[in-house]
Amino acid sequence: MLVVGAVGGWLLFGPSGNDKDPIVVGSTSAPTSVDPGAATDAAAWYLMSNLYQSLLTFVPGKEEPEPDAAESCGFTDTELTVYRCTLREGLTFSNGREMTPEDVKFSYDRILAMGDRAEREADDPNIAEDDKFQYSGPITLLSSLETVRVDGQDIVFELSHTDATFPFIVAGTTGAIVDREKYEELEVRTDGKVDGSGPYLLKSYTPEVSAELVPNPSYDGPYEVSDFPITIRYFNQGEDGTSAEDLLAEAWDKGEIDVADGKLPPDVVAEINSASPDYRVYESTGGSIRVMTLSTQIEGSVMQDKTVRQVAAALLDRQAIARQVQRNTVEPLYSLIPVGFTGHGTPYHDLYGDAPDPAELQDKLESAGYELPLSFTLAYSRGAANHEEAELIEQQLEADGLFEVELEYHEWSDFIPMKNNAEFEAYLIGWRPDYPDPATFTDALLGPGDSMRTGYASDEINGLIEDTQAESDRGRTDQGFRQIHELAAEAATIVPVWQEKRLVVAAPDITGLQHLQGSSGVWRLWELSRL
Repeated sequence: MLVVGAVGGWLLFGPSGNDKDPIVVGSTSAPTSVDPGAATDAAAWYLMSNLYQSLLTFVPGKEEPEPDAAESCGFTDTELTVYRCTLREGLTFSNGREMTPEDVKFSYDRILAMGDRAEREADDPNIAEDDKFQYSGPITLLSSLETVRVDGQDIVFELSHTDATFPFIVAGTTGAIVDREKYEELEVRTDGKVDGSGPYLLKSYTPEVSAELVPNPSYDGPYEVSDFPITIRYFNQGEDGTSAEDLLAEAWDKGEIDVADGKLPPDVVAEINSASPDYRVYESTGGSIRVMTLSTQIEGSVMQDKTVRQVAAALLDRQAIARQVQRNTVEPLYSLIPVGFTGHGTPYHDLYGDAPDPAELQDKLESAGYELPLSFTLAYSRGAANHEEAELIEQQLEADGLFEVELEYHEWSDFIPMKNNAEFEAYLIGWRPDYPDPATFTDALLGPGDSMRTGYASDEINGLIEDTQAESDRGRTDQGFRQIHELAAEAATIVPVWQEKRLVVAAPDITGLQHLQGSSGVWRLWELSRL
């Protein structure tokens, strides 16, 4: 077990004292790609937010996106359907080529084009399944984008409907600008190299192992970048079954990393003393959530029936999960919108309560014509105490003889493609905000984009989503989001489990932890420095 105060290893075996030695950051989430057109997982977005620029960016302390590669951006009509940005002149990619408005247009067009290609090939019986284009890019976040055109130094986005959230999409990694001469329109870049214009250059990258970043001498943006190189070490479950979280804790204990920014084991987190002089700790309420997803589109699955999904949702004991497995390092969550975001409420608690009557639930299933127990498979992958959590949820669902659950673990590299291909009838997964607005927990999860591949669709929810997108004053969307998530609780296709408490631990001479991460999907490695 990790002794958190044991920083002696770091002092003995850490950096030699050269202030240009890399700051080593440990993470338990490895990216699926370094191509912004090809990934939506949080780890990829975190890394790429350091390597690419977007027209806008999220500045700490600011509610609205601020200019980055753009000189200015704004809607030009009262209907919020035409968004115009002026690209700053003189920006260059890491290869030295000057960035142009055509590069910006290309960056958006290729996401749409790859999404279209994947959709076409998925429906083409003449293409073998193994040969079909596998795409995991952010196409769902561009659901309102109709066309992009260039007008001199301006880029004009024409939207299919009113969408006040579009600036937030532009500011995220979906809006990352790539060199059109280095990236193909219809293919994902897989050579592990990056041609961007962000605060850092990618010196080397070994998938699922490490990424070495050095400050970009040509960076021209709103941030002051630290002089220190950054080495990111990615920890994955070991061949012997040792969890990624335990391996991260072991590396910290041995002094192999300066910053532990991944998930530490819950029992380790519970022992951390934030007042200790032996290490720095930054704690905050995180925006990440854990959910149980129940699919409606697996032929023959009991989860196609709303009654069955509702019973499963009612049996979930979040308090026990937070207390027994996660050791109070998370908060029980009763809405897909977590604490800290407009529209947060408790619709799942209001509908299902905390202490369901097993006899009533049994009667509900038997009245629907079912013989008990009902069988289904629950898949899961990485996460803090992931095995223990899945096992406790299995116990909760099986306790009263209503369900028989088969657990199925998959490596992350296999899990994501299987999820995107809608192969799971039920699974556990984390969701991190793409941008600081409640729409990030709503539009992609419950709207037409269906990021979780549940197959669920609701015209009423879609209409309410469009209503929230039409509201430029985001504080006034509270009631609309509450209505949406009340309907989501009734449908029970995506069931919230918990909200993280975010904690970063670092060696005593590391600064900048407070701005490292927020609710915007940006990982501000440039804030890290060494005293």
